[in-house]
This record gives sequence, C-alpha cells and structure tokens, in this order.
Amino acid sequence: MQPEVYGADDFLASAMVSKSPLTLDAGAFLKEREVSASYEVERAPLGTLPKWHLGDRLSHASGRFFTVEGLSIRTDFGPVPHWCQPIIVQPEIGILGILVKRIDGVLHFLMQAKMEPGNSTLVQYATTVQATPSNYQRVHGGRSTPYLEYFMEGTRRRVLFDQLLSEHGFWYLYKRNRNMIVEVPEDEDLPVESDFTWLTLGQLRHQLMLGNRVNMNARTVLSGISYGAADSDRLPCAEQSDGFHAELLKSHRTLRSAADLSGVLTWLIDQKAKFSSDVRRTSLRDMDEWICDADSIRHRDGRYFDIIGMSIQATSREVGTWWQPSLEPRAGNVVALICQRRAGVLRFLVQAMVQPGLTDRLELAPSVQFSPGYHRGPQDFPPLTEYLDAPESWIRLKAVQSEDGGRFFRADTLHLVVELPEDHEIEAPDNYRWMTLALLNRMTHFGYHVNVEARSLAACLL
Repeated sequence: MQPEVYGADDFLASAMVSKSPLTLDAGAFLKEREVSASYEVERAPLGTLPKWHLGDRLSHASGRFFTVEGLSIRTDFGPVPHWCQPIIVQPEIGILGILVKRIDGVLHFLMQAKMEPGNSTLVQYATTVQATPSNYQRVHGGRSTPYLEYFMEGTRRRVLFDQLLSEHGFWYLYKRNRNMIVEVPEDEDLPVESDFTWLTLGQLRHQLMLGNRVNMNARTVLSGISYGAADSDRLPCAEQSDGFHAELLKSHRTLRSAADLSGVLTWLIDQKAKFSSDVRRTSLRDMDEWICDADSIRHRDGRYFDIIGMSIQATSREVGTWWQPSLEPRAGNVVALICQRRAGVLRFLVQAMVQPGLTDRLELAPSVQFSPGYHRGPQDFPPLTEYLDAPESWIRLKAVQSEDGGRFFRADTLHLVVELPEDHEIEAPDNYRWMTLALLNRMTHFGYHVNVEARSLAACLL
C-alpha cells in the first residue's frame, strides 16, 4: 500500500539534488552569516537576570515567555518509580514553518541562518519562521518576524504539512509547536532577506550528516516529509545510490496495508493504557534534592541538569541584548535507532516511552534514548544500551546534533543509526516494535505519537 501524500515525488527529486545555483556552498553560507554579525554569550547568576524572579517558580515579570517550575513524577515505567525535577513550562504554541518553492523545476526550502545562544555551533540552519506568540507579538519590543504572514490563517499559501508535535518530554511540560511546510507558487515573487537562502533537500541532508548545522526545530519539521508516494522505479542519483540509501527509500515507501497502520495504533494505545504516570507541579522550594539559590537551580548530587542564567548579545536577532534562564544538561546524551532488514524491508526498532512532560503520557521513541544525568549507574541504564558500542561496520549514521539552543545550553546529542546483520538476533521488551520509515512517518502525521528525539533521527535519514 502506498500512502497518498502530496508532494512526495517532489520531495524525493529535491533530495536527489545536492547542488543548487542559488546556494553553491551551504556550509560557506552559514559561515558567512556567522561572521557578518557579532555575538556574546555569557553565563550569569539567576539572581542577576533583569525582570526574572526566582521564588516558588522562576518567571518573567511580563507573565509571558516561559516559567521554570517543580515537578513530582510517579510512574511504573522504567526502573525509578518516583523523582522530582524542575521543568520548563511554556504553554504557547509556537510556529515552526518552512517555505518551499519550485525553482527551475526543483523544490527548494527557504532556510534561515539563525543564531541560538545555547548552540555549541552558534549559527545553524533554522526554519523560515521559528517563533512563539510572545516573539511574533513582539513582547520583547524587538523587530517583526520575517515571512510570518505565509503561515497565518487567511494569508498562508498551499499547506503540504501541518501538525502539532511535542517537544522534549523530560525538559518541557506539555510543550507543543505547530510544524508546517507551506508551498509558495512558482510564479510568486518572494524577496530573500540577508540571513535566508534557498536549499534543496539534498543540500540539507549533507548538512545533517555533518552535524550541528541544522537546528532541532528545523529537524522536527523535516521529519514530516514523506517519500511514500514516489514512483517505485525512481532511484537515488549516483552519489546517493549505495545499498543503505536504496533500502531507506524502500522503507519510506513500504506501508503494506491499512491493517499495518491500525495494528500499530492499537498497540500504541495498549501501551498508553498499560503504564501509569502521575505528574504534579510543585514549588521549586519543595524539591528536597534540589538547590535553588541566586546562582542556579541544581541537583545536590550533580544529576539531571542545571537551570542557569545567560546574558546574550547578538546583532542578528530581533532584540540585540537580552537575559534568560537556560537548561544545561549533563554531557553524553545519545539517541540511537537500530534497524535491520526484515521480510525484505529495512525496519527500525522503536519503543513506547513514558516521559513526564508529554501531553499524552507516552510516545514512540528511538531504540535507545540515553541521558546520563537521569541514571545512577549501569544498574538502571535503559535496554539495548550495549548497541551504542556497536562495531563501526554496523554504524550508518554518527553525528552530533544540538537541541533547542533557544532554551537549552550546550545540549548536544549524539545521533546514531545502527544496522544489524540480517542473521543477528535481538531481544527487546514488549514495549518495542519494528516499523518501516513509511509507518513511522505516518504516525508523525497523526501528531503526539512520535517524540522529538525519534523525529530528529528520522530527519537525519533524508
């Protein structure tokens, strides 16, 4: 069964084009925009952040942007039944939108070279629009958001992808953004501002393989792209036609029947019903294992993450100077997808994972989602972590990607894709399931079913 997804042929054709006369060198454009502006990012004590107040929660005087609050979690998922932690609460639904346009017959993506203060590599490719209502309503008093009207009701163009999707379920409480891809008519004149450029999917895929070039918000939107309706006789161009990429395309096209989809949905609902998750907000002062003072919010044993203050100056942003809290995780985060050719098709092992900040409690996650700060030692490591040390001959992707640099500081995550030999036997718990990329993509299109870590990995498999 081929899922009918508008634009799949065009997306595939764009993924086959690794060069564009509009942007000859995507890496050079990023570097050019980085040196065209000045940036200064410094750590600052929370108590010195103007307009931010630390009490039972950490909040801004305007009542907008976001807060940091305490959370108490009880669950029967995983080895730890109860813990407390701070969490970012940002109820606003932001827009993550990419404009696309056919240029010389090839679909191009209007990408923004955007500075985010928490990125290890400060300037990365972002969506055309990346803004919360607090941003585009200009609560900060800064410049307006370019191209916003293309994604707003009444003024937007043809919508190719549109879905509310979750964010990091351990760091945000019920956070969601509107992920959109909107097509501009081929004959419509669209002025390109200085920090923006047109790229093909092939160029974006190369940047993704290099790591820390395409930000998290862009990756989650790109994960909504489907090649499922592509003609079966179309193959990648020569530079992309190795066996693994051919298998990826076949996996993107394989959704055999409606029963496959309904079976996964029923299984996922079973998982949501099986596990409990009691999540309650609490005062930051009531978290016994946490220290909250004028310097930072931190765990007494150095676990999980810290909430720190930041002072930022950037000439390329809507506001030139601002202060904000940021979440700084422990180093060493890894997400991995394990894949294997099964019944003639490459399939990926995903798990149903409970995360306290998810709107619907549980979503599909990568085969391994490992955050050292959450584990006391090997005794409570998640299943299948041994595959993080897989032989190099099994590794198909290995790239470090940054998380949301607007809220997190130096939150780098190693992305791995491990292909097992066909004769390799693997045992996984009952909350794991094999899926083709077509099936995983269709679950993404339903919303609140695939977590941001799995979507980030899927985007890297363009």
